[in-house]
Amino acid sequence: MGILQTIRSSQTIGKFFILYYAVGFVGLSLPATRELFIRLMPWSILGSMALLMMFHRRWKFSHVGVILLIALAGYLVEVVGVLTGLVFGEYSYQHALGLKVFDTPLMIGVNWAMLIYCVHAMLEDTGLPAVLKIITGAMLMVGYDFILEPAAIRLSMWNWGGSAIPLQNYIAWFVISLVFLSVMRFSGMKTGNRLAPWLFWVQAAFFLLLNLSLRFLFPQASI
Repeated sequence: MGILQTIRSSQTIGKFFILYYAVGFVGLSLPATRELFIRLMPWSILGSMALLMMFHRRWKFSHVGVILLIALAGYLVEVVGVLTGLVFGEYSYQHALGLKVFDTPLMIGVNWAMLIYCVHAMLEDTGLPAVLKIITGAMLMVGYDFILEPAAIRLSMWNWGGSAIPLQNYIAWFVISLVFLSVMRFSGMKTGNRLAPWLFWVQAAFFLLLNLSLRFLFPQASI
């Protein structure tokens, strides 16, 4: 009964995510509400991460350490990327992701940890060998970023120095994701988290629909 209740509650929160991100989609698409919803983005990341962690079923002290390590490492690699242009290419963060230190929003580390955790949780019971789980997870991360990038640019998350998103960015996402997923996988973390697929795929759909909306339906909403 406990497992059944967990499944049902994760489905309930998953449906809440659909409604929540649907509201965000409308708010970010419309010029009248766009700026308000942009300013809510950091709180949305925090809220999503908090709900995700509520469904982690097998907490150990080491799990907290691994998640914090990935959040910190994700932030630091972005700092290096912003200051040098050597990691992802030439880019700079704007205001949408909130407080910045060293020209890098603190929330970006939380976002890295959240996405890596989701992908790890989604693949942990697939029966694939560990190496294939890591490679598949890194490919999912790159696919997610491919969907994210156009919307992120239009919504004041970040800007690229050149006229196009460099291939270097996607290579870096793949390599960094390989490293982070390897850390999480070989730490032995088992999440039992049934909310992770909901959050990952709802967010992916959210950014895909935003791309279409901002490009075709509400082009005046683009920044």
